[in-house]
Amino acid sequence: MVQTKNFPLETRGEAVSREALVQAALQEITQNYREASLSNVARRYGVSLAYVSECVRAQTGKTYKELLQKHRMETAARLLRRSDLNIQQIITQVGYENTSYFYRLFHERYGQSPREYRRARSQRT
Repeated sequence: MVQTKNFPLETRGEAVSREALVQAALQEITQNYREASLSNVARRYGVSLAYVSECVRAQTGKTYKELLQKHRMETAARLLRRSDLNIQQIITQVGYENTSYFYRLFHERYGQSPREYRRARSQRT
């Protein structure tokens, strides 16, 4: 694994470490997961999208898209457990426009549909 702290990057006259770029990318996911975009981070720091993407993958072992999907799925699962929102509302709230794509990702991650997941979790409480 690449040591990220030792490679500062000059951007807009300021030194920015690879670690700072990765932290900014992770913050983009947690604070703006509905519309999160790695392009926003690259633009903010004045670096290429490919560079930020490589930094994220080198430090986390996952792509930005994988990290974003993980956060969105965890948020959707939490909403299914703790809210009365219908599934379509949850899909929209976590940032997906394509319902069938969301269902496929959710099933891959949790081994059941969102409806089955909600029903199984509500029976436990």
